[in-house]
Amino acid sequence: MAVNTVRGFIFYIVLAITVIPVCFIVLILTPFTRAETRYGVMRAWGRFVIAALRVICGVRVQVKGMENCPKGPVVVLSKHQSAWETFWLGAYLPYPGAYVYKESLNRIPFFGWALWSFGLLSIDRSNGRSAFRTLVTKGPAFLKRGWWIILFPEGTRVPPGEHVKFKTGGARLAAATGAPILPVALNSGVCWPKNSIAKIPGTITVSIGKPIPTEGRDLKTVEAEVADWITTESDALLLPHPAKNA
Repeated sequence: MAVNTVRGFIFYIVLAITVIPVCFIVLILTPFTRAETRYGVMRAWGRFVIAALRVICGVRVQVKGMENCPKGPVVVLSKHQSAWETFWLGAYLPYPGAYVYKESLNRIPFFGWALWSFGLLSIDRSNGRSAFRTLVTKGPAFLKRGWWIILFPEGTRVPPGEHVKFKTGGARLAAATGAPILPVALNSGVCWPKNSIAKIPGTITVSIGKPIPTEGRDLKTVEAEVADWITTESDALLLPHPAKNA
């Protein structure tokens, strides 16, 4: 465990050293470039972070179902076990991702400022009605521009094997726009434990399901189908797992 903690410290040092110049570049480019161009800068940094995690901490990645990613607008609903998926989804999904996130993150120096510059879907989680109003007001514009909307329906990081009730905003947004839902399961929390500096060597598996249609369907049926697939598939990824056998 001590070795894993040291590796985690080194990884976070690399993260801290690189995030400031990358965000500074994004902020400088903001008045002169399209958001899609600046997103490319953040995408490249996200891939660097995933590579650094592999080299420093021995955390590898395998992906199932990438062929299920459709052409055209979708609402991505992903399992949330660690910060890892925020890097991977933005770096490797085929379309730019408009994240739905709590607006307090905009106040984080450099990273939050860069995040704010994209004009993504920051919401006030304490006000559910206001949050959903933001989604249905701003979300369709991102879908029309060719962006995918990315949400974590659990609302917070949930340790592997634990379950919480999914929030309904993502499914409701998809239904309101007629966009399908792309469900994503993963087991990142095994290698990147919540509230821990240590990073556990092993393989994180991302499983991308087939798009779930929403148009003309009962909302509760859609919500249940999404939650069932993500939960069942994420639990299935836990056993066996290379990190647990290391």
